[in-house]
Amino acid sequence: MISVDSVTVEFSGSTLFSNITFNINDTDRIALMGKNGAGKSTL
Repeated sequence: MISVDSVTVEFSGSTLFSNITFNINDTDRIALMGKNGAGKSTL
């Protein structure tokens, strides 16, 4: 399991994520979607 709690990510003075919290369980199937520069790889 992966657990993320209250993460904020900023890049070049712009907030990409703010106060993000989530859990990914062993049997979950997920996908990250978003426009280029949204911070998917950073997460």
